[in-house]
Amino acid sequence: MVGFTSQISIILLLLLSSTTFHKSILCSTETRLRCNEKDRSALLTFKHGVVDRSNKLSSWSNEEDCCAWNRVHCDNITGRVTRLDLNQQYLEGEINLSLLEIEFLNYLDLSLNGFTALSLPPMLNQSLVTSNIHQINLQNETNWLQSMTMHSSLLELRLASCHLTDISPSIKHMNFTSLVTLDLSGNSFDSELPEWVFNLSNISHIDLSFNFLQGQIPKSLLSLQNLKSLRLNDNELNGSIPDWLGQHEHLQYLGLYENLFHGSIPSSLGNLSSLVDLSISSNFLTGNLPTSLGQLFNLKSLFIGGNLLSGAIPDCWEYWKGLSFLLMESNKLTGEVPPSMGSFIDLIIMDLHNNSLSGNFSVDLSNMTNLQFINIGGNNFSGIVPVKMPQSMEVMLLGSNKFEGNIPPQLCNLSSLIQLDLSHNKLSGPIPQCISKITGMGGANKTSHYPFEFNLYTKGQQYEFEDFGLLRTLDLSANNMSGEIPPEVFSLVQLQTLNFSRNHFTGKIPKEIGDMKNLESLDLSNNQISGEIPVTISTLTFLSFLNLSNNELVGPIPLGTQLQSFYESSYGGNPGLCGAPLPKNCVGEGNVNDESMQHGGNNDDFTKSLYLGMGVGFAVGFWGICGSIFLNRTWRHTYFRFLNYVKDQLLVFMAINFKSNNNFSGIRGTSN
Repeated sequence: MVGFTSQISIILLLLLSSTTFHKSILCSTETRLRCNEKDRSALLTFKHGVVDRSNKLSSWSNEEDCCAWNRVHCDNITGRVTRLDLNQQYLEGEINLSLLEIEFLNYLDLSLNGFTALSLPPMLNQSLVTSNIHQINLQNETNWLQSMTMHSSLLELRLASCHLTDISPSIKHMNFTSLVTLDLSGNSFDSELPEWVFNLSNISHIDLSFNFLQGQIPKSLLSLQNLKSLRLNDNELNGSIPDWLGQHEHLQYLGLYENLFHGSIPSSLGNLSSLVDLSISSNFLTGNLPTSLGQLFNLKSLFIGGNLLSGAIPDCWEYWKGLSFLLMESNKLTGEVPPSMGSFIDLIIMDLHNNSLSGNFSVDLSNMTNLQFINIGGNNFSGIVPVKMPQSMEVMLLGSNKFEGNIPPQLCNLSSLIQLDLSHNKLSGPIPQCISKITGMGGANKTSHYPFEFNLYTKGQQYEFEDFGLLRTLDLSANNMSGEIPPEVFSLVQLQTLNFSRNHFTGKIPKEIGDMKNLESLDLSNNQISGEIPVTISTLTFLSFLNLSNNELVGPIPLGTQLQSFYESSYGGNPGLCGAPLPKNCVGEGNVNDESMQHGGNNDDFTKSLYLGMGVGFAVGFWGICGSIFLNRTWRHTYFRFLNYVKDQLLVFMAINFKSNNNFSGIRGTSN
C-alpha cells in the first residue's frame, strides 16, 4: 500500500513539473513577443501629425515596444495591435488614417480631442470594426465620407459632434457593406435625408439627431429590415409620421422629437411590439391618442409632450407594467386621468402638466414604489390634494389647479419629499405642524436622482430647471390659507426657496427663521403678518431675494448687509416699518431696536476689549524689544551694525540698477 502511494505521488509530481515547465515556456514566449513592425510604423506615422502638448504619447518611441505604449492594446498571443483608445487625451493636429493600416485593429476611439483634419494614406486594411472619433472639429473635411467608405469592413462608425457639413444626400450607395451602427448626430448637415443611409442593408442603429435635416422620411426606410434604433431627433423634418413605420417589427427605439411633424399619431405604431422608447414630443401632432398604444407592452419610455394632442386619455394602460417615464405635458388633453394609469408599478416620472385635465385626481399611486416625480400642475383638477403617493416621492408639483380644503396631514408622511408646490389653488386652513416630519426638506443629506425638468417660480421670477436632486422648495402661495406660520416650518433647514405669499397668514415671523441657513429666496408678501422683523433673519447669508411687502410689520429693519441691500419694494406696504433701505427713518435711530442694541452693546464691549488688548500688546512688545536695545550696549551695537549693513546693500543695488538703465538708454539711443 505504501509503495502504491509512493508511485502515485511520483506521478503527480511529474505531472506538476511538466505543467509548470510547459507554462514557463508559454510565458517566456509571450514575453519575447514584440508588436508587429507594420503596426509600430503606422502608429508612429499617426503620432507625427499629432500636436501633443500634454505629452500623453511620450512613451511612443522607437526604444519602447509599442505594445507597452500608452493606450495601445495588443493581443497576448500574436502581439498585434487590436485596440487604440485615445479618448480625451488633449491631442491636436491631424488624424492620419494610417491607423487603419493596422491589420487587426478592431477598436479605435479618438473622441474628445482637438483634431482639425484628416490625412489619408494610399492603402487601408479591411479589419477595423469600430471607429469612434466624435467631438472633433472636422468642419474643413469635405471628403470624410469617401475616406471612410474605403474601409468596407467597418461595423460601427461614430462621428458625432464633429462639425461636419456635407453628408452627400444625393449619392445612392456607399461601400459600407458591413455597417451596423451609424452615429452622425450633432453635426451641421443642412439637406434632405441622404439616400445612401437607407440602402445600408445590414444597418441596425441610425442616429442623425441634432442636425438641420429637412424633408420627409423616405419609404425606402422599409427596406432596412434589421433596423432596431432610428433617432432623427431635433431636425427640421416635416410631413406626417408615416403609417408604414408600424411594419418595422424589430424597432426598439424611435426618436422623432423636436421636428415639424404634423397630423395624428398613426395607430399602426401599436404594432411595434418590440418598441422600448417612443419619443415624438415637441412637434405639431394633433388628434386623439390612439388606443393601439396600449399594445406596446415592452415600452419603457413614452414622450409625447409639447404637441397639440386633444381628447381624453384612453383607459388602456393596464398591461404597461414596465413603463418608467411617462411625459404627456403641454398638450390639450381633457377629462379625468383613467384608473388604469395606476398600474405603472415601475414608473419613475409622471408629467401631465399644462393640459386641461379635470376632475378628482383619484388614481392610487401608492404602489408605484419607484415613483419620484409627479407634475400635474396647470390643469383643472379639483377636490382634495391627492395623498395616495408612495414613500419614494421626492417632487410633487400640483400648482395652478383647483384643489381645495386643508393641506392633508398624510403629506407629512412623505419623508423623502424635497419639493412641494401647492401654489395657485383654493386651499384653506393652517399649515399642519407635522410638516417638520418631511425630513427631505429638513436635516436629511442631499440626494441625487434622475434629472427632472420643470418650471419653478423662485426669486420673483419663473425659471426653467433641470434638477438632479439639489433643489429644496416649498411653495404654498396664492391660496386662502390662514393662521400663524408654525415654527415647525423653519425646522426645514435644507429649504432654498420658501414662498407663502398671497394668503391670509397672521401672527409674527418666528425667530427660528434664522435657522434656515440655506435659504436663498423668501416671499411672505401680501399676508397679514404683524410684529417686528426678527433680528435672526439678518444671519441668512445666502438670501438673495426677499419680499415682505404688504403686511402689517412694524419697527426697524434689522441691520445686516443682506437686508439693507434689497430694494425698497421688498418692505413696501408696511406703514409701521422704518430704517434703511426705506426712506423713513426710525425715531431716535440710535436706540431703535432693543434686541439689536443688546447685540450691539455686546459688540461694543467686545470691540473695546479688543482695542485695549491690542494697545497693551503693542506697548509690551515695543518696550520689550526697544528697551532691551537701549539698556544692553552689546545688543545696541549689533542692531545698528545690522542697519548699516542693510543700508550699504540697498545703495549698491540702486547704483547697479541705475547704471544698467543708463546703458540700456544709450543702446536705445544708438539704435534710433
